[in-house]
Amino acid sequence: MIIMENRTLGLAKVTSEHELILNLLSGFQMYYIPILVCLGSLGNCLSVCVIFCTKMRRTSSNFYLAALAISDTGFLVTLFVVWLGMVEVKLFDRQGFCQFFVYLTTVCSFLSAWFVVAFTVERFVAVRYPLRLQWMCTVKRAKTILLSITLVGLVVCSPVLLFSKPQTTNLLNTTTCSLAAEWQKWASTYNVIDTVLTFVVPFCLIVVLNGLIVKSVGILARVRRTLTIEAGVQQGDRDRSSGSQSPRGVVHQQKVTKMLLMVSSVFLCFNLPAYVIRIYIYVLTQKNEEKHHNLHLIIAQQISNILFDTNFGINFVLYCATGQNFRTIVVRVLCRRCRSRTNNSSLTQRSSQRNLFVMDSDRSGGSMYRHRAQTINAPWTECHEMQSF
Repeated sequence: MIIMENRTLGLAKVTSEHELILNLLSGFQMYYIPILVCLGSLGNCLSVCVIFCTKMRRTSSNFYLAALAISDTGFLVTLFVVWLGMVEVKLFDRQGFCQFFVYLTTVCSFLSAWFVVAFTVERFVAVRYPLRLQWMCTVKRAKTILLSITLVGLVVCSPVLLFSKPQTTNLLNTTTCSLAAEWQKWASTYNVIDTVLTFVVPFCLIVVLNGLIVKSVGILARVRRTLTIEAGVQQGDRDRSSGSQSPRGVVHQQKVTKMLLMVSSVFLCFNLPAYVIRIYIYVLTQKNEEKHHNLHLIIAQQISNILFDTNFGINFVLYCATGQNFRTIVVRVLCRRCRSRTNNSSLTQRSSQRNLFVMDSDRSGGSMYRHRAQTINAPWTECHEMQSF
């Protein structure tokens, strides 16, 4: 999405009520965006660390989540650079920075949408065809798909580098990053292509696949409720003989499916208003109507932009809220780090104590040394036992 088109529509006659609402929205964004960028980037980085530094990296679904966190962080970085203009740091309006950050936000929007589509397709395969899960949904295949989507996104979004440049306005004599006049017609055509590739096609795929996933999960749940204990045992024997998943594996897949359904659903809800307004503005512009300068529409666009931006910073919260395994591993990693710091400080303290004992033993003779050496060995043994635990 070209960020200049998504931020403002134009000027209109401002009433006192409209001016108050616009001022409130502007003040809200002044404080909300840096908070969103800081917390969202921190959550995304923590998600990537948790996935790649634990056993979660053995599951293909988690690679899609890690890739989504990286692309979301790229968008948040661009959002922060744009926000700097609100505090008179015009980094976004400089030559080179303007083209790069417009390109980056377009690429990240494209990649985030298709990464959500990718793990939605995988969840559909896992729920609908569980026997094919072991050889279709592998880590190697996930890496190949992610690399392919990234390369396609980098190529498809490359025309955006030509469409924007810093321009000086005659009215205020200020330089802003905006759409180049000589590329306006091409940019309008690309805007339609970008909307189709980034919103329409992913939206349709996610809605259809989520509907099929929910239907399949409902059917499986009804089948499990009708099975008796004896039939369940027999079915378990047949599953083991045929290479199917164990009941514990089925429960794990259901939890993963629930989490990814929540992520894709929130993605749709937070992106839908911004793209609907974007399409509506485009239609009005093609009809040469001045209604697209209506302040009600400007206010609606600003609110939809806030929702759109929020989508790139809340996935870590969704993972923790709906993913029990993810939440457990995050707590375990944080506790392990805290325990490691505590152990390191304890080791340092006891090491200093031992050095003092050795110095005392040099003064008082060998018998005193042996007595205090025995005293020192006890806490060191305890420390080693605590580390192995």
